[in-house]
Order: sequence, then structure tokens, then C-alpha cells
Amino acid sequence: MGVSQLKTFAKRAFMPRTTAAADNPVPSSVSEYCIRKGYCHRPDNRIYDDTDLEDQWQREVYEWAVEEALDIDARTVFDIGCGAGFKLMKHFAGIRTVGFDLKPMVSFLKKKYPGRDWRVSNFKDTIEEPADIVICADVVEHIPNPDLLMGFLAGLRFEKLILSTPDRMLMYGCDHPGPPSNPCHCREWTMDECRSYVSAWFDIERHQISNRAQATQMMVCRAKSPGVG
Repeated sequence: MGVSQLKTFAKRAFMPRTTAAADNPVPSSVSEYCIRKGYCHRPDNRIYDDTDLEDQWQREVYEWAVEEALDIDARTVFDIGCGAGFKLMKHFAGIRTVGFDLKPMVSFLKKKYPGRDWRVSNFKDTIEEPADIVICADVVEHIPNPDLLMGFLAGLRFEKLILSTPDRMLMYGCDHPGPPSNPCHCREWTMDECRSYVSAWFDIERHQISNRAQATQMMVCRAKSPGVG
């Protein structure tokens, strides 16, 4: 299944890897990230370069983000793992955007879309400025330790977070045991598993299949309510 940017993460997020997917992935012994016991996680994943793609994947996720942005009169949009930037520029060229990705992709973006805000990021950065909308489309499945991404997102100030990732049951038509067939993915969640995982970090307003043909599940989230954990 295609993705929208270079997305491979090792122990430190947004640090590119040169190794391919592990030949013998093993079940997670530290944390299952709300995925059922016995599922086989991939501890190292391949880099995916989407510089030649436009909106073949996650188009409806960005379209939904546009609707949410219009609803709150958004002025600033962050895209975490923005990839080649096509979808961000197509849908949000008229407002302020900040795209975060790996250094090679950011270099590409600065040449292709000069004058826009593109930033190299890692999950240890503290982003003080607020955003109205944060998009994180099909990123989390690429990260060996997704808690790093979720903690980074939870540290941002925003009105709405639009998050998407493949639905394992829909992709395979069964409860696939892992590792994912896509060597760029570390793991894939069912909808129930994903809801359990994400709800530990955010309040979920909406959770639905946004593209059945591409097996995409999408969430609209807000920051966790005070006193809820």
C-alpha cells in the first residue's frame, strides 16, 4: 500500500535508516501498542520515497481536513510527515502551512515549493507555535516506536488532529498475524485496536473508514480533556 512520504524511524524519530526490513521480525516484547498478543511486529522498515506521487493515496484524508479547517476558519495547518507536499499544497495553498519531514524530503520540498515553511523534525523538538489543524496521514504504521510520534503530537497545540492509518482487517480480509506485507510498515492496527491506542493520547471525535478500496481508517481528534487519561 502506498504512502505519502519518506517514513522510516529508528530509535530516534525522523532519523533515516539505510537498512532494509528485518528478515526475521519477532513479536513485540516491550509493548504491543494495543495490538493483540502474538501479532508479529517489524522492528525495522524500508524507506519509501514518494517524490513521484501526487494524491493517489490519502486524498480523502486531506479533503476531510479541508472540511474541518473550513469549519473552524483555520489559519495554520501542520502536516507531520508531509512527504512530497503535493496534497498539502493542493488543498491548503491559500493559508499558512508547515510541513515536517526527513531532511532529504525537506531539501526536495524547499526546491519544489520555495517560500513555504518546510522543517526537518524529530520527536524531541518542542513546537511552541499553535496550529488550527494537524494532519498525520499514514505515518504511524511506519514507526518502530509509535509512542514517540504520539507523544510529539500530544505536545502540539491544535484544534483538530486528522490521523489515518491502514485497517488491518480490511486490508487482508482477516486478522493478519503480521508482519505487514508492505515492507515499509512496522505494524498495522484493526479499527478496535487503533481506537484503543489513540484514545490513550487524544479524545476521538470521529473514527471511520475513509477509503475502503485503500483500507484507510481515519480519525478526527482533539487534545485530551483535562483530568482524562
